Amino acid sequence: MILPPIPTPFDTKGRLDLEAFRTLAEALEPLVDGLLIYGSNGEGVHLTPEERGQGLRALRPRKPFLVGLMEETLPQAERALEEAQEVGAMALLATPPRYYHGSLGEGLSRYYEALAERMPLFLYHVPQNTKVDLPLSAVEALARHPRILGIKDSSGDLSRLAFYQAKLPGFRVFTGHAPTFLGALALGAEGGILAAANLAPRAYKALLHHFRQGEFAQAEALQKKLFPLGDLLAKGGVPLLKQALRHLGLPAGYPRPPYPAESPLWGSFLPVLERLKEEGWLL
Repeated sequence: MILPPIPTPFDTKGRLDLEAFRTLAEALEPLVDGLLIYGSNGEGVHLTPEERGQGLRALRPRKPFLVGLMEETLPQAERALEEAQEVGAMALLATPPRYYHGSLGEGLSRYYEALAERMPLFLYHVPQNTKVDLPLSAVEALARHPRILGIKDSSGDLSRLAFYQAKLPGFRVFTGHAPTFLGALALGAEGGILAAANLAPRAYKALLHHFRQGEFAQAEALQKKLFPLGDLLAKGGVPLLKQALRHLGLPAGYPRPPYPAESPLWGSFLPVLERLKEEGWLL
């Protein structure tokens, strides 16, 4: 499965643009297997509770979708969880509490287990953003819960995926790291929840198809072609992704202030984007 973490559009003054959000989702959904709403590239942490609900209700996904949850405590998570249930999300994608992570202890397991009692969920390991490591021992223990379905691992650490493959049979693994997508597939990942799939969904679906069909030379060639896209996007983050989508004519809007509207990596990224566009891989 390929699921893009769709951006949440804001206008130049930082106001949530619900019409653009709906239009963007409708443009992407036919090209992929589902969506992630309010993932790291969806700026869920930049929304008020009221805006989260407004955005979810504005969308009408037909395919399976996940909703990101990046709260610090269970009471804070309650409203977002209920709204995800109301709009028919397949599952939550939840980061660990992070601000007081050093004091969390057994609270980490209690947090995820309490959420899972209410709704199926995937763990979300994205240490480059949370600055928190999700211990493999905790993942192994939580994987026993029947409603903790799997994990999205965006670390790019393939040794972690090797651990999941060896130790957690049946646990669903998605990578969020496009530069190592093919390596993740080789280590048992089911698919990718990739920022780059907002720009090149056909390419990542083709790579996945080649791998599943045993067409490894074609998969390797496509991974090599896509590496600059995924590598630069991993470095440039939300500003670069939204700038690229705007360049392609899609209503991705702008990052919410104080984050910059344009990325310093744009000069390096544009030739990569144009080359893939010429070859027919972009939206």
